[in-house]
Amino acid sequence: MNRREFVKDSLALAGAAAIGLGCSKETTANETSAAGSDAKVLASTENKGEKKMKYAVVYYSWSGNTRFAAETIAKKAGADLFEIKAEKPYNSDFHKCCDEAKSECYGKTLRPIKTIEGLDLAKYDVVFVGTPNWWGTMAPPVRTWATQSKDALKGKKVCLFQTHGGGGMQRVGNEFAEIFGDTAKVLPPKAFSGSSIKSSVAALEAFASERISGK
Repeated sequence: MNRREFVKDSLALAGAAAIGLGCSKETTANETSAAGSDAKVLASTENKGEKKMKYAVVYYSWSGNTRFAAETIAKKAGADLFEIKAEKPYNSDFHKCCDEAKSECYGKTLRPIKTIEGLDLAKYDVVFVGTPNWWGTMAPPVRTWATQSKDALKGKKVCLFQTHGGGGMQRVGNEFAEIFGDTAKVLPPKAFSGSSIKSSVAALEAFASERISGK
């Protein structure tokens, strides 16, 4: 190899080394940049600290229709389910139950209820409340629960659903909202026919989804 070839080969090797070094630096810089970007995204997500909303469904049911609606809504919303029970249950006979409850409904009487074990309203962001429509208003045990719970629900979203035998919403929604006044954000109520409740799963699920989204 003569001097000219030696110099030529040396320059080629030096150029290749420089190119290789440049690629190495660029790759390292890109990897560092990407890692930094990922870290920033992760940190941003962690700092954002998005809170997972918690839901509860509280209901009273005599015939089972409101229970079915409550169970369907709870399943769709991923909510905890709680039942309101009167200290003295209404008679299981329809006509006798009517005799017991009619005067309470017209007089807006608060029928004593049992303590609901495990229900801590402070844990929940949205509370669904279910009642049958009795003489155009909510069942007395639901009125009792709402009256007792209005302060604990201050600032929370509350949404009523009711089952009926053909009367529709009537006074149920308005009287329910009146109990809470400005303490809670009462979302629009929804009425479901009791006679067709078991074929209303899609409508119940749609109601749950809408109220979860704040509609």
